[in-house]
Amino acid sequence: MFGGDLILMARRRAHLTQRELAQRIGCRQATIARWERGDRLASYEDVQNAAAACGLALDVHLTREDRSWWPQIAAQLDCEPAQRVRRLTPPGGFDAVPVLQALTDPRLPAIVLGEVAGALHGWPLVLDGDAVEICTKAGESGMGPLVAGFEAREIAEGVYELPSGGRLIVTEAPPGTSGFSDLARGTEPVEVDGGTVRVAGLLDLLRIADASSDSDARRHALAYGAVLDVQCAQRQTRPARELSSEERVEAWLTHQAPVA
Repeated sequence: MFGGDLILMARRRAHLTQRELAQRIGCRQATIARWERGDRLASYEDVQNAAAACGLALDVHLTREDRSWWPQIAAQLDCEPAQRVRRLTPPGGFDAVPVLQALTDPRLPAIVLGEVAGALHGWPLVLDGDAVEICTKAGESGMGPLVAGFEAREIAEGVYELPSGGRLIVTEAPPGTSGFSDLARGTEPVEVDGGTVRVAGLLDLLRIADASSDSDARRHALAYGAVLDVQCAQRQTRPARELSSEERVEAWLTHQAPVA
């Protein structure tokens, strides 16, 4: 992850445009855009200033680097998305793939969040629970089609029991976001058995985890960040022959300083 990623997360969490953030910190909108695209590296002070302008503080501490997840993430990235989810589902556990297949219906306004989104992106954490978490549009325009499409029964506020088993957890405004339209800008289309489901982007999932009070949020944030690191390592490795994701990560690691 780079400084520009943190600036993007902070800006979206504060619901600011690039121009509005630029005005607050006294730079050009184009500078914000270059930071967020990665065309220009943001300094530590740049990130601090941007975070402060968004009403946030940059909380930084040094810790021992842990790359133990990297080989598993690389192996996950070599799999199809549905296989990634099933590889992380405990034996006999809830199979989220049929729910994801239903969410490929373009009439259903849904963005996949949480653990299942992490699995679709290739994170290494075993799925815990029997639910698929989604964000939908506010009001009946969002809930109406979803409830009808799934024939779901509400068992608690925002929690629906599915006829096929498992639960659908629905939220209109995840922590650190302003809701569906906010997340829709950064969604990634993911193919699941012939259909396409919209999944929250890794930076938005990180933004949600950072703003969440959930006990698992910190661990989830570390896993999202590890996926970003592996993706970056793979992009920086340009082999002469085609390598698997895991081989590209290993090739990149051989050129890095050893972790004590």
